[in-house]
Amino acid sequence: MTAARKFIRTKHVGVYYRESSARVHSGKPDRAFVVWYIDAQKKGHWHTVGWMSEGITERYAIAKRQELLGQVAQGKSPALRRSYTVGDAVMLYSDWARAEGKGIDIEMSRYQTGLKADLDAVPVASITTHMLSQLKAKLLKRLAPGSVKHCFSFIRRCIYHAISESRYSGTNPLATKKDSKWKMPRVQNDGVRYFSPEEARNLLAELAKTSALVHDMSLLSLKTGLRSTEIFSIRRQDIDKDAGLIHFTGKDGDREFVHATEDIIEMLLAYKRKPGSLVFQAKNGGELSWGIPKSFERAVARLKFNEGVTDPRHKVWFHTWRHTFASWLAQSGQVTLLELKEAMRHKSIAMTERYAHLIPGHQKKLLPIIGQTLQGDPTPES
Repeated sequence: MTAARKFIRTKHVGVYYRESSARVHSGKPDRAFVVWYIDAQKKGHWHTVGWMSEGITERYAIAKRQELLGQVAQGKSPALRRSYTVGDAVMLYSDWARAEGKGIDIEMSRYQTGLKADLDAVPVASITTHMLSQLKAKLLKRLAPGSVKHCFSFIRRCIYHAISESRYSGTNPLATKKDSKWKMPRVQNDGVRYFSPEEARNLLAELAKTSALVHDMSLLSLKTGLRSTEIFSIRRQDIDKDAGLIHFTGKDGDREFVHATEDIIEMLLAYKRKPGSLVFQAKNGGELSWGIPKSFERAVARLKFNEGVTDPRHKVWFHTWRHTFASWLAQSGQVTLLELKEAMRHKSIAMTERYAHLIPGHQKKLLPIIGQTLQGDPTPES
C-alpha cells in the first residue's frame, strides 16, 4: 500500500508543499506546492499548483489560492470546472433545447457518430487547440467541410450554454477569435456551379441505375431547393398531401415547410413509412448521419463532371442541386429577386443576390453601347 503524501505547512494559510523522493532541484529535493481551499458547498479540496523545478514559487502558490477563493466567492466551482466534460455540456444543452421545442436531432446524431467517442469524457478545461485540430483533420477525411463545421459549432454552442447556466466557469476552447490558433473548417459555400438541363437528366438517370434513394433525394432537392440535412429530417407525418406541403427541420433547428408538386409528394409517400419514421433512411434503417451516400459521388465521377476541376466552387456536389433550383428559377425571367429569396428561404436578400446576375434584365441591352462608342458609332436613341 502506498504511503500517504506528507504535506508540509508553510507560514501562509492554506499553502503547503511536499518533497519528492525522486526529483531534485538545485541540489535539494524538488518541492510541489499544494493549496487547500473550501468551495461554496463547504467541501474541502487540495489543488496542486506545481513544482519548483517548473518555476513555481511559494508566492505564486499564494496567488493561485487567492484566485481559487475568488472563484468560490463568485459562486463558481474550480473543482467543477476541472471535471465538467463535453458530454455534460451536450446533455445540458440537449435537455434545454428539447424543452424549448428546438429540433436538434441532426446535431445530436452528428455528435453521437462523429464526436462522442473522442470528446464525451474529456473535461472542457482540458481541451487543447492541438486536440481540436487533430479531430478536425480526422473528420475531414470522411465529411465535407460544412458538416465538420456544423459538428464543432454544435459543441461550441453547448459549452456557451453551460457557461450561461453557471455549470462551467472557464473559457470556451472552441471560441474563434482573431488571434486564436483554432480555426473552424473553411467552407466554400459560394459555389457557382449549376447543372444544365441535359446534365441534370444524365445525372438523375445515372443515379437511378445504382441508388433509387439518392436519385429521389436529388430530385427532391432539384424541385424544392431543400438542403441535404433538411431532407434527412423529413418524416412521414411531415408530408401534407392535401396542402402539397413538406415540413422539415431547417439548418437552424427551426421547423419550416416548402411547397411541392404532386409527383414529389407521391414519390415520398411511396416509401410507405410509419408516421414517425424518417422517409430517407440508411441501409440499417437508421438516420443518414454521415451525409449523402457515396453513390452520388461515384455517379458524378462516372460522368466526369469534376474531372480536372480544382476550384471547389466549380465542383459538383449534392448542394449543386439547390444551386440549380435557384439558377433555373432566376433564368426563367418569371421570378423577382424577392420571390427567389422566399423560395430559397434565405434570411437576407444579400444571400440571394449571388443569383441576381442570372435574372434577365436590361443589362445586356446596355453592353453594346461600349463597343459602339469605342468604334465611334453613334449611340442608338432609347
